[in-house]
Amino acid sequence: MNLDKRDRLVLFTLLSVAVLFTILFYLDINRKIGIGDREVVGTIFFKNNIVQRKFEDEVIWEKLENNSSLTNKDTIRSEAFSDALIRLKDGTEINIDENSMFNLDLTGEEPNLEFTQGSLEVKKNDSQKSQLKITSSGSEINVDSGNVKIERSKERELSLFVEKGKTTVKQKDGKSVAVDEGKKAEFKKTGIEIKKIPVVLLAPSSQKLFYAEPDDVSVHFQWKVESGYEDPILEISRSPNFQMTFINEKVEGTQADFRLKEGTFYWRLKVKNKTGNGSEFSEINKFFVTQLESFHGESPEQGTVIPFVQTYPLVTLTWTKLSTANSYKLIVSNSPKLTNPIKQLETTANQISYDDFKEGIYYWKVIGKSAFPDTKDRESQTLSFTVKKQNNVPAPKWLRPSPNSEISADEIKQNQAILIWDGNAELKSYQLKISKDSKMANIVFSEETASNFLVPNWSQLGKGTFYATIIGKSKEGKETETSALLSFAVVDKKKIPEPEVDPNENKPAQKLEPKLEMMSPNGTVVQMKGKSSLEFQWKVTGVTGERYDLVLYQHTGDKKTAIYKITTKESKHTLKDLSILDEGSFSWDLSVYKDSSLLLSRKGSFILALDQFKSLKPSDIEFISPKRLYKEKR
Repeated sequence: MNLDKRDRLVLFTLLSVAVLFTILFYLDINRKIGIGDREVVGTIFFKNNIVQRKFEDEVIWEKLENNSSLTNKDTIRSEAFSDALIRLKDGTEINIDENSMFNLDLTGEEPNLEFTQGSLEVKKNDSQKSQLKITSSGSEINVDSGNVKIERSKERELSLFVEKGKTTVKQKDGKSVAVDEGKKAEFKKTGIEIKKIPVVLLAPSSQKLFYAEPDDVSVHFQWKVESGYEDPILEISRSPNFQMTFINEKVEGTQADFRLKEGTFYWRLKVKNKTGNGSEFSEINKFFVTQLESFHGESPEQGTVIPFVQTYPLVTLTWTKLSTANSYKLIVSNSPKLTNPIKQLETTANQISYDDFKEGIYYWKVIGKSAFPDTKDRESQTLSFTVKKQNNVPAPKWLRPSPNSEISADEIKQNQAILIWDGNAELKSYQLKISKDSKMANIVFSEETASNFLVPNWSQLGKGTFYATIIGKSKEGKETETSALLSFAVVDKKKIPEPEVDPNENKPAQKLEPKLEMMSPNGTVVQMKGKSSLEFQWKVTGVTGERYDLVLYQHTGDKKTAIYKITTKESKHTLKDLSILDEGSFSWDLSVYKDSSLLLSRKGSFILALDQFKSLKPSDIEFISPKRLYKEKR
């Protein structure tokens, strides 16, 4: 079919409009929505898997992160195998189960929670006089105080369990009925039926966390059967609707023990009514079994000596993250037993910096505050470090590259070939020298810089083996001793080491250990001038992950702020929204998950610049490694 000029113009216009609106739709659905001037009413302290929020005036759902702020009239929903703990400003706690959804409206004197589906547990602060009104499909529940649990699925009507406190329900005809402690209300088409809870679940409590030792753990179940009921059957399932139960056993007495592997579990008891042929159920409690994560202080390492001459040094304390903690308490003392602490701080971050440590020996530990009720907090071992006054500033220490390592042409091309050393706030500048001989007689590169990193002119140096030294210079012009001699080679391509082979089997001698390598950007200055995106790349060996969580942080002074998070199944990600970035220092955390379990996590660091080195101040520079954090501060 031949089209004339006018038809072709119309077709081209329609295609252009279609492409334009497709792009606009994609940008709108992927944009990150800010809170703006919305009223903050609470915080999500713990999240597993995916929980989403939709603002009142938006149609886009966005993923919530741990410690995200909630605003008034937010709609919250959770996906499969998800859970979250919300704490409102008045102290009310709301535990969200998987596949749940509700809207929170705290306008006026009567807070309202509009419940759509799933399961919620509400713990009302007894000191607050105001009620919390929960509405669902025309029914109204008023919680004065105590703990209540609400369940609703597509197959079942709304059920209310009053574990503690005082609650009233209002029927569609306007009549109010009190539901006392230890009773449940079932909302049926014929009206509200109030019964005594047939079985009281005593242990494990709702939301309790158990640690596998190391593959499984013995969980103790305890309950109380009310009079009039008999023949209890214990049911344990992976889902809250109990479509698939892997434990369904008749139990004797009031307790039983089962060994369970890692996972999220729901449990209940089914009993027979002595006066009839029907069966009734207890409420449903949820608990978790997880591997015991390593938790320890990272920096300063045990016995570290931090020298200074005149200015007290910047000491950065870092520790590992815990997925089961919602905050950390740092304790620093002059005593090995940590009596009379000189520093105590509770924070959601896993690092903090101080610049007022005087000369002496310090002891420190961190307590990971559990996000789960009835679960003990985790404590790190007590570590010590020494702040020592010296007559001279010590010589700079090399951090990167490693001694006798190779720098490839690809690393140079990707701007990852950067020389880094331990910065010192008492030094004004550093003199870097590179030579082709170990005696430093043939200097091929020399430059003075105020920063603790530098990218030489690699094209000028060419290929071969090189040697480098650094000398620091104080504000008074006094020089430090020369650093240790660093040897490295510039090559076209790095040699790939061959795996060790068992001569008897002609196979690798051992299985590859799980490894996560942060490829880029990591330990480099990223020149953003003329770029429209930022590429993140990583490599995983020895394990197969189902998903990757990437969190990007910007560092301003001693503060670390999360500005971006993405979940992907690829081993790379392209950040196209550059409006969230600014010049300065950044770090990014990457976590590998499989079957909702954390397998590996690593962190990388980089610097963004529009015109390399020209606009960066020494106070902007911060490099983070898994072991230590180094910072130069003026």
